[in-house]
Amino acid sequence: MSATSSAITHSALWSRLGLAHHNWPGRFTLLLATILLLLVTQPIFVGHALAQNVATATISLVLLAALYAFRSTRIYFAVALVLLVPSIGCRVALLFTFNPTVELAGAISSCLFLAVTVVALVSRLFIVKSVTLDTISAAICAYLLTAVAFAYGFAVVELQHPGSFSAALFLRPAGNTAPLMASLHSFIYYSFVCLTTTGFGDIAPVSEGARSLSVMESVFGQLYVAILIARLVSLEVAQSMMKERE
Repeated sequence: MSATSSAITHSALWSRLGLAHHNWPGRFTLLLATILLLLVTQPIFVGHALAQNVATATISLVLLAALYAFRSTRIYFAVALVLLVPSIGCRVALLFTFNPTVELAGAISSCLFLAVTVVALVSRLFIVKSVTLDTISAAICAYLLTAVAFAYGFAVVELQHPGSFSAALFLRPAGNTAPLMASLHSFIYYSFVCLTTTGFGDIAPVSEGARSLSVMESVFGQLYVAILIARLVSLEVAQSMMKERE
């Protein structure tokens, strides 16, 4: 009886954490880990000879983890797979030779892939009935991926209209290193400044496209915290009340 009770308790605990055997190791927790790896490694390897290789590897891991997280959602999986192929393909091609068109195509496909992933994550957060560790991870993933998606959006604007920002965000490395791959950390930095409405002022949008994207990201960041986080808190409160009644 004790062994059975213990097994039930352990099973309930893993389910509560979002790490049930059918969902191991927690698909959104895994996605969050790859995003954090991307954000941590970008500034560490700035200017290093392996910077482009590390950026390619970490970004590819994020994209693959996102695809894995929604593998059971047919519509998302089909759309994401179509965008994943050129995104990773262009990135791998840039390891061997630099081509502005390939870099632009890779940036656009990555931006669209991440945007679709954010939409899928937010949609899921609106239909969940309980809050688990994996649900919280999904909420964090949506917030962080929004910043990375907008970072690619800003990069596309700069690639199309050089000088769209007051600071030179693109590094111009020697050799075949792609400027975006060497400078992605700068766009991610600016994107988080907009998303959190921190506004340090060291980088400012100059062109209309850059300004529009900056405003859109700032508004999204404020609405996300106000609406999505409030929903998760209300779900947690509802769960606690139901348990007390039981």
